[in-house]
Amino acid sequence: MKILAVSHPIPTEYAERIYNEGKTVFVSKSYLGKVSKGDKFIIYESYGAKAYTGWANIKSIGKQKTNTISKKYGRKLMITKDELNEYAKGRAEMNVIEFENFEKFKKPVKPSRFVTVAGKYIYEDEFKTISRNKG
Repeated sequence: MKILAVSHPIPTEYAERIYNEGKTVFVSKSYLGKVSKGDKFIIYESYGAKAYTGWANIKSIGKQKTNTISKKYGRKLMITKDELNEYAKGRAEMNVIEFENFEKFKKPVKPSRFVTVAGKYIYEDEFKTISRNKG
């Protein structure tokens, strides 16, 4: 089965920065590298909705040196420089997903399986379900 997307849990307050402030760079500790440019990055709101609430096209994905991330992406980052420093404590590298063409779903879509803190790959079957039910 083909991987078409990756999803990571995002607290609602950070997800709203994507929706309302146009943030386009996500940072995480876990690296799910079997996706590439053009695949989808799917927002899973880990509080509140507990559902997929939007998606975007992956522009780039990969590990980057923690100390260069805020310099490189600045205001595009969905977390502040202080939040990044706190989150990345002691890590030399972090996973960075830059995305574009974000679309917020009209209806949240509940996942078929739990989305762990590490995130998960979205395979063809679940991708079709999300696509059909996003409103």
